[in-house]
Amino acid sequence: MAGITVRSVRLADVGPDGEAFLDAAEHSRAAGIRDSAARREFLAGRIALRDFAAVVLGVQPSDLTAASACPDCGSGPEIDHGRPGYLLAGAPTGVFLSLSRSRGWALLAAGSGAAVGVDLEHMSGVGFAGFDDVVLTPGERELLAAVPPEQAPSWRASAWARKEALLKAHGTGLRTDPATVEAFADFPDSTRLMDLDPAELGLPPEFAAALAVLGGT
Repeated sequence: MAGITVRSVRLADVGPDGEAFLDAAEHSRAAGIRDSAARREFLAGRIALRDFAAVVLGVQPSDLTAASACPDCGSGPEIDHGRPGYLLAGAPTGVFLSLSRSRGWALLAAGSGAAVGVDLEHMSGVGFAGFDDVVLTPGERELLAAVPPEQAPSWRASAWARKEALLKAHGTGLRTDPATVEAFADFPDSTRLMDLDPAELGLPPEFAAALAVLGGT
């Protein structure tokens, strides 16, 4: 898709050297993560995203300043949550970014002139009791009822990934109730929501991945 770049990264392959280029807000958020493995994966995801953005922009990772955007808190280098982004020489880069982490992997997306959202879901994470009531719309629960039981985990993971990707592209995340979001609706021409092939991204087959694009051509 023109202007859209998507890449997967195994977080264990991300070296710690890139931590030196992370900004104060990123280090502060990492410091608040008590579990050492979760903290390491958070840092690896941020390093991978910075490296990815630098390649897309044709600059060095050290040239970028993290500046996330939150609908409630605003945007800027002091924000450590929300839609990820960077400043270059103090100005916005004009590139939309999205990051999703799951089970040791990260999925990254960049869009030029179009807001993007990606999500990565492992099938083992969607089988908990009450998932359908929390995540699915009534219409989706009807669709799921027609899915063979052995395919239900894959279907649930795909539905969840599509919803999260769409909400990330809109910049709201889970401030919007996912049970109000249709994952398989007919969207306007300005909205594209699609499943991504894990094999093509180099991901294990137990994952579902989705990309949402708002605007652009």
